[in-house]
Amino acid sequence: MKLIRSVVVVSLVVFMASCADAPNKKNTLKRPDIKVVQPDRELSSQYYLNQAQRKFAANGDTTERNGLLLLAAETLQHEQHCNASIKLLNILTPELIHPEYQSQAQLLLAECYMQLPSPAVPQAQKLLTKLTSYPSGRARIDAVQAQIDEHQHQWLDASKHLLAAGDMNEKNSLRLWEALGQLTSSQAKQVIIDEPRLRSWLELKNIVLQQGLRPEILQDRVSQWQTAHASHPLSQTLPESLLKAMQKATISPKRIAVLLPLTGRLGSQGNAIKDGVIAAYIAQLNDISITNSNPAATNIELRFFDSALKTPQELNALVHDYDVIIGPLLKEKIAELITLLPAGKSVLALNRIDSIVSNELSTTREQSLATSGPQLSESPLLAQPLDGANNMNSLETQHSDSAEIYYFSLAPEDEAIQLAKHIYASGLRHPIVLAADTSTTQRMSEAFVEQWQIRQQQRDYVAPATGTFTDSKNMRKLVSELLDVEQSRQRVKQIELLTTSEVYAVERNRRDVDAIILFANPEQTELLNPIIESSLSPFAARDISVFASSRSYTLDLNKNSIRDLRNLTFIDMPWMMPNNPWQDLAQDAQTLWPQSQDSLLRLFALGYDAYNLVPKLRHLKLLPITSVKGLSGDLSISADGEIHRVLPWAKVAQDRVTPIVMD
Repeated sequence: MKLIRSVVVVSLVVFMASCADAPNKKNTLKRPDIKVVQPDRELSSQYYLNQAQRKFAANGDTTERNGLLLLAAETLQHEQHCNASIKLLNILTPELIHPEYQSQAQLLLAECYMQLPSPAVPQAQKLLTKLTSYPSGRARIDAVQAQIDEHQHQWLDASKHLLAAGDMNEKNSLRLWEALGQLTSSQAKQVIIDEPRLRSWLELKNIVLQQGLRPEILQDRVSQWQTAHASHPLSQTLPESLLKAMQKATISPKRIAVLLPLTGRLGSQGNAIKDGVIAAYIAQLNDISITNSNPAATNIELRFFDSALKTPQELNALVHDYDVIIGPLLKEKIAELITLLPAGKSVLALNRIDSIVSNELSTTREQSLATSGPQLSESPLLAQPLDGANNMNSLETQHSDSAEIYYFSLAPEDEAIQLAKHIYASGLRHPIVLAADTSTTQRMSEAFVEQWQIRQQQRDYVAPATGTFTDSKNMRKLVSELLDVEQSRQRVKQIELLTTSEVYAVERNRRDVDAIILFANPEQTELLNPIIESSLSPFAARDISVFASSRSYTLDLNKNSIRDLRNLTFIDMPWMMPNNPWQDLAQDAQTLWPQSQDSLLRLFALGYDAYNLVPKLRHLKLLPITSVKGLSGDLSISADGEIHRVLPWAKVAQDRVTPIVMD
């Protein structure tokens, strides 16, 4: 293939050079009514190159020559020689006089740029902006724009352009389905207004959202939809994942083994998770709706095993007769245990392993952040590496083909990613990230930046400024530097030196900054937030929002703390929010931990959600757009079995913490 591309390009260069010296026997401007024709797929790019050379040698007609060269370029594209097509078009384009040929060349270039292994998004987008008056290429322009939108995670625009492109073959139908699945509820409402033809698509999406975890009901509702929309592109060819979700039964465990460190250095954490599992088990037994609809749920055998001093081989022997396993906690034990498990087991590991992280890094680096290092890090102890196995093999070689493996952790990086997504979606473009000098907060800062960099090919992209503080002493200095307050202060001093009059001046911060993100513990945030507030100019054109993760919040806030955190917007578990719907459960937890240890309360939520997730795991994975509301967040599962959390928002205002709604 490389040889073919080289030959094509060399022959083109020689040919175009010879054309420059050849007499122009015909005036191209005498032929304004050019019809752009599609290449014959049975003919090769070399055929069109040869024809262009032969025709030009015979009559010197540059218009005919250029038309044949454009056909050669398009044929190269279909032959999957886009690099050669790009080189050809870059040589040819300066020679094109007629607007129709110019538009055709620009469209071909844009298509090829998006077909490269690493799509050249900015170049493609720049070319499309020039094609405002090319009606014959409108559908193809929409198709390329949809690719750009997908690459930039602009799912609303992608949906509209895919529909406008018109070619609803199986591949494009699935692309549109995937794009619609990414829309928020408000975006879904808006797209129906803008494009009523998508109403039927969103009706199917809503069926999946409402009934996706109940396969027997899901199948009936989808059949009804198919009957009502018999001519719909998805009616005859449903997405494979949806078909599987309708056909597969939910996980119905009979015996559940829970593997946790109940003694030793992680004993308190393990017991907090254990208490959460037990609480969920009891709640299920007392839930009449569950016991009536599924009597087998009341007969589940639940057994806990202390994993602290046991090898993976010993753990495997212990769980031999159990069909569902929750745990273990440590990464290296998870990685080895799943290689030993026999077929037919369902495992909900309470951490992520490095192979998952590596796979994400290699395959979806531009779309999501894959994290390494410790994942269960809501307590000071667990913020340190969990004896991690740093060099794991690929996931495919780590467990049996028939095993179902899922991974559930309280990964702090997930919070950073959520913050980045929301801030960008809110139209904010110039954030500053301030992070404490700890391993966990630095990972969160890096996760935020990497998620933000997904948009780096968009025109309004600005790289976020970042800073690290080591202690309370250099907080003010760091904030002053990042906001350029120090520069303003120096300018005032210079003016004072140049005049004998008294100078009345107020230091000003950077005018472009529109968001500040904090990755710090509650004590550090209480110091940082007032420093930020005092560093902002009262003459600023707009307010600067300050955002934080759950690490900045604690239930043990006094009045002084709340005052120091005013106007702070943060995310945290629903379980940790004021007036949450689990007040009775919260009282029980308060009895267990009267000192209100936040880290243990969060681990309690992990255990509670882990038990409740078991029967839903399979269908959550098959249908990533579905989710369940848990104590630890809105929970969904990616294709690799990794559970992701979306946390609710709250704001500190008027001496209280108030939950707020964000789309």
